[in-house]
Amino acid sequence: MRRLLRRQSVRMILIVAGLLTAACANNSGSGDLNSDGEPGQAPHFKPGFNLFSPEQDIEMGRESALQISRQMPLLRDETTVNYLRQLGARISARAPGEKFPYTFNVVATKDVNAFALPGGYIFINAGTIVAARNEGELAGVVAHEVMHVALRHGTGQATKAYLAQAGLGILSAIAAGRDNPNAAELLKTIGGAGANMLFLKFGRTAEKEADIGGARIMAEAGYDPRDMANFFQTLQTLGGQRTPEFLSDHPDPGNRMESINQAYDSLPVSSNPVRTTEAFEQIKARLTGRNIGESKQLARIGPGDPQNLPARARPEPPADEFNTFQARDGSFAIEHPENWSVLTADESNFIFAPAGAYAQTGGSLLVTHGIFIGVIRAPGPDLASATTAFIRKQIEDNPDIRLLRQPQQVDFGGSPGYVTVITGPSTATGVREVDITYTTATADGRLFYLITIAPEDELSRYEKAFDRILSSIRLAR
Repeated sequence: MRRLLRRQSVRMILIVAGLLTAACANNSGSGDLNSDGEPGQAPHFKPGFNLFSPEQDIEMGRESALQISRQMPLLRDETTVNYLRQLGARISARAPGEKFPYTFNVVATKDVNAFALPGGYIFINAGTIVAARNEGELAGVVAHEVMHVALRHGTGQATKAYLAQAGLGILSAIAAGRDNPNAAELLKTIGGAGANMLFLKFGRTAEKEADIGGARIMAEAGYDPRDMANFFQTLQTLGGQRTPEFLSDHPDPGNRMESINQAYDSLPVSSNPVRTTEAFEQIKARLTGRNIGESKQLARIGPGDPQNLPARARPEPPADEFNTFQARDGSFAIEHPENWSVLTADESNFIFAPAGAYAQTGGSLLVTHGIFIGVIRAPGPDLASATTAFIRKQIEDNPDIRLLRQPQQVDFGGSPGYVTVITGPSTATGVREVDITYTTATADGRLFYLITIAPEDELSRYEKAFDRILSSIRLAR
């Protein structure tokens, strides 16, 4: 009996190894081995060999999506996000295979890109919506990403990485009927948080499957698949710009357009396909009107400072414990929550913000929660005129904000000062934020300023920390 089991196990290992070889060959571009269909018809692709269960796709995708949401600024404009989710639901309803719980989010950046994580977690950059010339082109992007999920390309690549790490011993475990390790253990084996890269970079064969499979489901949803091909052409016309990330692995999108156009006659295209909608045009106007992805220009960071800083919508609240900070030139000292980072603009100007509340865009720093603080040359002959000029410059640099309360005189630690309130929608979140500016004169005649920044709906969570920071200020005398 024991000998018989061994023979069966060897046979099972050979079968599984054969399936793995076929899957790897398919992923490397040697043929449509995981597809079927009649001659003259576009193939219906199927997922390749995969050690993971569909439930593990969802579990790992959820964990990876959580990491992404902490590293990238997600758009919180409900109108735009709901539009994308409705479009995504229309497309994903036609997805083959497992019925994953597809979810769609918008990344608040003007870069043209989109990506899909296992289990149905799909992210579309705001810049992609703006770049699309009509809803059909955007539907093509969504359909492409949906097919990456449906064909389980992410965990297919993770399977190969896991086998490279764990060796063929895992095949013996499968043949013996033992359970696979759980998703957390699998992720740890293939690189922990670095596993996200496996989920986001696909080979040419996988991309071709997503193109042709995506063309099929967008046709079934009522769109013209040629709009997917047109989107590649749209990206090619972005002359003078660097290659969009969406095309970074495919320097010749012409081949992709040709593949889609060749498959067109075999697809169930409507006689009157949807090209665009009023909803799409409104959303595109909404995004271009808000200039998504542009920073506020309230502060610039110098050479050598952190690049591509992480951002998220709601960072951790201010810690109860505070640290003391003193400017290098000795102009001031303050206390700040210990879970806030100190970002340097120069030796006299700084930003204090929690992790997930700041991100660099271009050469500027976008901050959603925290404070700007520093000392500058007074832009006026006295404190009142210097304060007015300072506030006016903020509003000129940020036309989406407005003056909520004129400068009012206050006692600033025994010295005269002013407090001014401005408000406007956050570029990153779309939520209205409140910026309160405090100003006073330093002993050497410069202007000291402190600006508190927080979304209007979170202001109460930050008031206690802001009050303690203000009471801790010590200016050089």
